[in-house]
Amino acid sequence: MSTFGEMIRHLCLTLLLRSACVSLPAAAAAPVDADAPTARYQIGAGDTLTVQVYGEPQLSGAFPVGASGELDFPLLGAMGVTGLTTSEVAEGLHARLSPTYLAHPNVSVWVSAWRSQPVQVLGAVARPGTAFLRGPTTVLQVLGEVGGVTGPGVAEVRVTRAAGGEVLVLPFDRLLELDGELTLAAGDVIYVPQSVVAILGQVGTPGEIGWRDGLTVSQSIASAGGALPTADLGRVFILRGEERIRVNVRRVLAGRDPDVTLRSGDRVFVRESPV
Repeated sequence: MSTFGEMIRHLCLTLLLRSACVSLPAAAAAPVDADAPTARYQIGAGDTLTVQVYGEPQLSGAFPVGASGELDFPLLGAMGVTGLTTSEVAEGLHARLSPTYLAHPNVSVWVSAWRSQPVQVLGAVARPGTAFLRGPTTVLQVLGEVGGVTGPGVAEVRVTRAAGGEVLVLPFDRLLELDGELTLAAGDVIYVPQSVVAILGQVGTPGEIGWRDGLTVSQSIASAGGALPTADLGRVFILRGEERIRVNVRRVLAGRDPDVTLRSGDRVFVRESPV
């Protein structure tokens, strides 16, 4: 990040993603407001609907939507529900129950398990795998559901559209700003790439740090806790694939040599001084 404000923004977004709450389990599900995004959800095969017919416990319960897109309901048999909303299913059940079976049926329907609209979430997230859409759903909502991003070096989020294969690249530090402009569709793939460099050897905290454009060798050593007194700063090496690049960090810090810019995936090795 180039400024302190951008660093704070990035930290706030990361904390938001890592602390996002997972939805309530199916047993705790309840009818939703008609204006809520889930009320506009189009039902599909694999979903489970909970139907409540007030005063009629034998007609109430959880009913899975079969592979053919039909709901097998007591008294009525198979009823096609694919592409319908919960309110449309409730209206259909009301119309078929009345007046043949019940004079004034009071029917509520809600989705208690979403399984028909999968998206894949890959890369640097807590629980990579499959997530399921629950009506109009954004990238940020799905990332929250899979536990948020993990580790350093997340600079962007990539969304590959199921329809057409278009790849959208969303800068991570602008995700809050851009998120409302993009809703996902079944079959989309979210990929969170991770860009890191490894700092090894005689530094305070060896390990990986997040890579950013313009990161230099001296900056990476400082980010890893600085060089230890036993470090040989005159013989620091960048390991880049098969290439081995020597950097005299002592001369860099003295302003006598230019600092060297790192690439994502580089490894910086700080040797121990022979003395």
